[in-house]
Amino acid sequence: MSSPLPSIAFFGSSEFSLPSLKALANQRYRLLVVSQPARPQGRRLKVKANPLAALAQELDLPLFTPENINDSHSLATLQDFAPDIIVTASYGAIFRKPLLELAQICINLHPSLLPLLRGATPIQSALLQGFITTGVSIFAMAPKMDAGDILIQEETPIHPLENHSQLEERLADMAARLLLSYLSDPQSYPPVPQDHARATYSQKIDRNSTLIDWNQPCRDIHNQIRAFAMQPGAWTTLTGKQLKILAAQPSELAPTGKPGELADIEKNKGFAINTGDDPLFIQTVQPQGKKVMDAWAFHLGARLKPAIQFGS
Repeated sequence: MSSPLPSIAFFGSSEFSLPSLKALANQRYRLLVVSQPARPQGRRLKVKANPLAALAQELDLPLFTPENINDSHSLATLQDFAPDIIVTASYGAIFRKPLLELAQICINLHPSLLPLLRGATPIQSALLQGFITTGVSIFAMAPKMDAGDILIQEETPIHPLENHSQLEERLADMAARLLLSYLSDPQSYPPVPQDHARATYSQKIDRNSTLIDWNQPCRDIHNQIRAFAMQPGAWTTLTGKQLKILAAQPSELAPTGKPGELADIEKNKGFAINTGDDPLFIQTVQPQGKKVMDAWAFHLGARLKPAIQFGS
């Protein structure tokens, strides 16, 4: 008679955690999903569950959304569930020692090749810094952030035009596959200590991080657009209104004016904007208060004229 599957407390919040939860649910592990409480979101600040909490409700899985995962009530709830394994994937909180001691195995799914890009924004940071490879690391959780021993790690190339949403989806699927592989036989994955001397940290992201400075080189602006597409979106201004740039690519045009000026319009395709060196060809935008649209359609509605200035 086969032994029962271990019980798993699965912690997460973002899109990155979804494939792993689906994989565990399909394998019929006994699950408790732990996620962040619903928060006000969007322009109207409507209270909405995060992606993982919404999926747990859809799958009819038990869901726990505490304000403080380390307080006595949270610890008591988790003790009652008695997890054999704790799995975290972009949960968004520090685990203190009493929480880590609740299960025999505590692991984290992290979308970078640790010790590179520890922290909360490894996917955006890899794109911002122009990395050509990244990957997924599964590591044993430790009191210090993202510093535990590596259990599994797999590398993947970053495609030159790949944006954050696309890369996150690929890494999330990779994490789910690696997680099932690890859980099938944890003893076959001996821990490997990280080389802390090689550690780097992901960048703090705020509204200024997403504002495009057209004086920067074309490649850097392109990487910025990739890093924040499709949400929250790198942005500029045009005639005093915000304009998100969601897809672009470097062009082979020669500069025709100062940074931020309209450089060229290509029929049925889009338009190019001058940067600190080569022009950047814009493909997809989202005007303030409107839906995502292709750049050619935006050009028609906005009636773009030669040398019009984007940004201040």
